[in-house]
Amino acid sequence: MFTTQLTQPTQTPVLAPRTGPFTQRFAELTATQVHAARWRVTGSNGAVRGYVEEHPRGSGVVYAATRMSRTTTTFLTLDEFSDFPEAVKAFRYL
Repeated sequence: MFTTQLTQPTQTPVLAPRTGPFTQRFAELTATQVHAARWRVTGSNGAVRGYVEEHPRGSGVVYAATRMSRTTTTFLTLDEFSDFPEAVKAFRYL
C-alpha cells in the first residue's frame, strides 16, 4: 500500500514590484498601461477613447493612436507619433 504525504512549500511566492508607471495623465486624458507596448486612453468620465501602441521603427520607436471602428471589429490607426504624450492627446476631441 502506498501513502501520499502533502508538504507545504518552503518559500512563499514573492511578487516583484512593477517598474514604471501604471497610469499617466495628459490634460483630461488618462493613459493606463495594459501591457508592455499598449496603453488604454480614457476620458475624464472613464470612457475608453482608444489605445496607444508602441512599435519599433528603425533605430527608434513610434506610437500609434488606434481606435475601434464603430462599424466593424477592427482597429483603425488614427496617426503615428514620435512622442508618447502627443499620441495620447490625439484622443482629446473624440
